[in-house]
Amino acid sequence: MIMKTYLIRLMGLLFLSCLCISLASCSDDEWGNDNEEKRNEFFFGFQDWGNLKNNVTYTVAQGSTVEIPVQFWCEGTRSFDAEAFYYVDSKLALGTDYQVVDINGSALQPDGNGAFVMKWDLKSADTTNNHRIQNICIKALNGNKGDITLLTFNPNDKDDKGALNISNAYTPNNLTPQYEVHAFTQNYKVKVTIK
Repeated sequence: MIMKTYLIRLMGLLFLSCLCISLASCSDDEWGNDNEEKRNEFFFGFQDWGNLKNNVTYTVAQGSTVEIPVQFWCEGTRSFDAEAFYYVDSKLALGTDYQVVDINGSALQPDGNGAFVMKWDLKSADTTNNHRIQNICIKALNGNKGDITLLTFNPNDKDDKGALNISNAYTPNNLTPQYEVHAFTQNYKVKVTIK
């Protein structure tokens, strides 16, 4: 009887030990500050609306500006700042029908690849719970009405079979340390309708 009680207590103690070890190993995800391999990998996408869909639509009136929140996932701080890119796909004319502007209303221009650059301050403490947030601003210019699609990947980047490559990681070659920015696959595009 004593031996049976001893074995039951020993098995219970082993079970609790295994449970504690399992819980402790799940305390941080693989992109936390403790994983050097993933320390400089970040994720960029439109702000998480809770439904993780790519059919969110914003409406903007002629002459007005709409702000679309985007987030950059980064735990903790870094010794460098990062850049992420977004793209515009539309039959409307940039500069005539609409303009991409900064938060102060100044017009922004795409680079040679059609990308708009967003700079992210990683040196300062984050107040948004590891999801730094900025806005993409679209101003309707009293031109034609229609739709604009904002994307976190290049709409012209296709794989060998012609399918869009939405993973589109970006690794700058001229920065030390190197970092990669990946697009969120669940919320990588929104539509803006000019009415």
